[in-house]
Amino acid sequence: MRASVLNVWRARYEAIVGMDPWDIVDEAWSSMADNNFLSKGPFLPHALVVARNKAVDVLRRVEVRRGDRSLDASSSEEEGELSTLHDQLPGSPGADVDYFRGLDHLAAMQRLALAEEAIYAGDVLTRVERQVFVAVRVDGKSRAAVGRELDPPLTGQRVGQIAAQALIKVQEYVKAHEQMATAGSGETGEVT
Repeated sequence: MRASVLNVWRARYEAIVGMDPWDIVDEAWSSMADNNFLSKGPFLPHALVVARNKAVDVLRRVEVRRGDRSLDASSSEEEGELSTLHDQLPGSPGADVDYFRGLDHLAAMQRLALAEEAIYAGDVLTRVERQVFVAVRVDGKSRAAVGRELDPPLTGQRVGQIAAQALIKVQEYVKAHEQMATAGSGETGEVT
């Protein structure tokens, strides 16, 4: 396990860390003891991975202390506590996760804009389909109530059929325009 720790630190990091590798091995053993030495596979590879992960954690903590010292670091170190920006700011799962979450949000907003375009501005839906779809799917009215309000009145079952047809048309419109946007961005190299 000590070799696993040293493999992570290598010679140049051992001086930076300022810890004995055996301390990390002890920390790994105590972590495994807290979990009753349970492992999903053979124990030896599991123990080596735990020791390696502990070494990586120590190395990351040291790098954070070195690189992100706050302005008050020297005064707080004198008081016996180490204050870094990493300790003070809320964390993020990572820039890549935030980036892809942003892309997902943007794609959802574009789909919503296309759906609204299909419902309100386009010639995708007829007047009755638009009226029924908005009343049932957007406003949440019952199909029977919407049917009674129409001129001529319709049954709740027929209103449900019209709402389903309208939903299918809106979905097809959104899908077709997403495919056109994807095909257009692939040809020009632009991101939509």
